[in-house]
Amino acid sequence: MGVAEAMYEKGKYTYALFVGHLSLEKLLKALVVKTTQKHAPYTHSLPLLADKSGIQIPKKTIKSLARFMEFHFEARYPDEQQNFYKKCTKKFATKKLQEIREAFIWLKERL
Repeated sequence: MGVAEAMYEKGKYTYALFVGHLSLEKLLKALVVKTTQKHAPYTHSLPLLADKSGIQIPKKTIKSLARFMEFHFEARYPDEQQNFYKKCTKKFATKKLQEIREAFIWLKERL
């Protein structure tokens, strides 16, 4: 989350949300390994990783994880980037990064 925070502070809102997604992805993969004792699947899907983690995650958090998927796809794929850049204002990024922080903290407490 440190890199996501740094990107946000520099005004790089799209990158902040993209890296926020990656932070959640890595944390979920760690939870999968912890609970299954197996390598985490090769996927960027936060809902899939949440399911594979085997922990009880509140529905609200699962819905948030699904919404965060747009930060991976829209920041990464050229056809989606322009729309994402337009949407990713400081106000939007502030709200979404706070939601990512909350999910990150909740998940990290279970690791």
